[in-house]
Amino acid sequence: MNQRRYFATGHKGLEQVLAAELRAPEIGATEVRSGSSGTWFSGGRDAGYRACLWLRSGIRVLEEIARGPASSPEELYEWAMTLDWSAWLTVKQTFSIEARVWDSQITHSKYAALRIKDALCDSFRRRCGSRPDVDTERADLPLFLYIYRDEAILYRDLAGTTLHKRGYRDALHKSSLNEALAAGILLQAAYDGRVAFADPMCGAGTFAIEAALIAARRAPGLLRQRFPFESWPDFDRQLWKDCRGRAYGMARYEVPKAIMANDRHSGALALAAKDAAAAGVGEYIRFSEAEVGAFAPEEPLGLVCVNPPWGKRLSGPDVKTAWRDLGRFLRERCAGANVSVLTGNRDLVGELGLVPAEMRPLRTGKVECWVVRFRNIS
Repeated sequence: MNQRRYFATGHKGLEQVLAAELRAPEIGATEVRSGSSGTWFSGGRDAGYRACLWLRSGIRVLEEIARGPASSPEELYEWAMTLDWSAWLTVKQTFSIEARVWDSQITHSKYAALRIKDALCDSFRRRCGSRPDVDTERADLPLFLYIYRDEAILYRDLAGTTLHKRGYRDALHKSSLNEALAAGILLQAAYDGRVAFADPMCGAGTFAIEAALIAARRAPGLLRQRFPFESWPDFDRQLWKDCRGRAYGMARYEVPKAIMANDRHSGALALAAKDAAAAGVGEYIRFSEAEVGAFAPEEPLGLVCVNPPWGKRLSGPDVKTAWRDLGRFLRERCAGANVSVLTGNRDLVGELGLVPAEMRPLRTGKVECWVVRFRNIS
């Protein structure tokens, strides 16, 4: 099978987690190399399909389809006119184009995207008298252009809608945690389902749902109804069927250890339980309603992951009190556990009354955060 070159994007700070996922047998990528906010890898067409199925911390899976000169908008257009666009798109399909430029004579990313769009449309008009339409929401062929200095790299996006949108969440939760970020933090803590897990302030339940998907070996991509590549001219239907079949065959229908999710708000718990059921893991999560100080785990915990309020995310006079209550819970009821606390405000960490083993920076969107880790709480 012909080797292809891919780039998987993810959250800045979780690049090594993403690389480990790509190397794992479920995906089996080769030539894995981490970069800024993402990871390059190689493999056949099946590697791209499996990445869409199995990546938990990834956001996009981009396949490189062309490289060319881009010292000016004119040169970019002329190069794009030489491409055989019919290999990737039919005239009756739709496309979108997003661009990023870096240290380039072409200084505006939207103008770079426009020149690629113009070339694509002009090429189709010359060949068949009409052109594909643009669809910025659900394009059949989502394209991504990256220009660094005088070189352009054109990718096609296998996932389209970002991978963190698993498909199990249909309601907007206030301050809900990004699914890929939650899964990345769990994997960073080496969670594999073999220790009891709890989120004592679960809110929308993202940590617990992603933990259950990991523990049950459920490929998150199986929750998606459709990927753009399923309509591409070179789509291999049998290969995709085989990849999905192997993913279904690896799933567990019970989890080794308990997964617990607690919150003080009944409304948030109801939505979390609904989403867990939609993800097919509702039966594996034990939901409870209590203040964090009153939450009593049913068995000794091996890992706690929690995203408590931290001012920028949620404001109010009770934020410090919530952190102190969380710290008391960790000290009194989590003996021997490892803990990962996500926060965008390092000043609150001292309220826990614990000494961190490490603080790892990461970024979600434009927000700088930290994962504060505590080991073997005593």
